[in-house]
Amino acid sequence: MGLASASPKPPQFSRTDQDNLRTVAVNLKEAILNEDVDGILRHVSKSNGLTCRDTQIPYQQVRKDLQNRNSHLYMSLFDSLRFSKQCGYEYPAEHPPISDKEFLSTAANESIEIEAITDEWARVTFKSQTKGPYRREYSFHKEESGWKLTGGFIVSRCSCG
Repeated sequence: MGLASASPKPPQFSRTDQDNLRTVAVNLKEAILNEDVDGILRHVSKSNGLTCRDTQIPYQQVRKDLQNRNSHLYMSLFDSLRFSKQCGYEYPAEHPPISDKEFLSTAANESIEIEAITDEWARVTFKSQTKGPYRREYSFHKEESGWKLTGGFIVSRCSCG
């Protein structure tokens, strides 16, 4: 087999990076479950903000949306009933729209998967054995201050789902 046919090895994180990322993901989960806006903001990248469907949303807008109970971000994180009423038409019947809080609080046999995208970018997926809701995927970037959330939320001008 020549060099041209060898497929590149996917990046892998050190055990320390995996442990740190898992800790950040679990802390983010706890902040969501407790509707702790400041706790969530501590995990959001101040330099990158959040990305939703290739739309970059600055940190200041994320903070503003988290404090607005009528924003898609707030409803998608904490308010299943209002989120479903506002955005339910965008979801198939077999995957009902529920808030991240409801997903994380009702997940059966939850598992957390960490996938290295590059040396500095990762995807963390919360999976559940519960049939119906989509799994939750969050993007993280390794910054000087540690792993920071950069995607996975429905933010600002981004549509419902």
